[in-house]
Amino acid sequence: MDELNLETLLDQARIQAVLIRYVTALDGHEWEGLHQVFVPEAVAYYAGVGDFHGRDAIVAVVRDFLEGCGSTQHLLGNVRIQVSGDQAQAQCYLQAIHAGVGSFVGQTMTVWGEYSDRLERRAEGWRIVERRLQVQHVSGDVGVRLKA
Repeated sequence: MDELNLETLLDQARIQAVLIRYVTALDGHEWEGLHQVFVPEAVAYYAGVGDFHGRDAIVAVVRDFLEGCGSTQHLLGNVRIQVSGDQAQAQCYLQAIHAGVGSFVGQTMTVWGEYSDRLERRAEGWRIVERRLQVQHVSGDVGVRLKA
């Protein structure tokens, strides 16, 4: 358990801001904003999608996936953050709703899952070094590639 002091609480708030920056960048298609989320050598393991090495590969896969959808809304909840010096672990629930386009207009796909992240404090602030997405359930179809 983290020692509850002002610095730990500030670190937890800064880390939560990184997690929120990720989902708002996704929903806003602000791909450059993901440079404020991941370190250049980050790795991501997205269940049902694949393993990606390097920030550019991570950005490319989420961009390709989300540009095949209409509007999206990624919601995070039950955020748990453990800080140890310049290292941290974070877990949070995900609910992501994707609207269909083209022949999928009017349809939605909802993904329920959990992110598990390893973060480091760098000169530019807290950044994700490793991200794992465990998909727990997928409901609906909007024509994008995803396996649960």
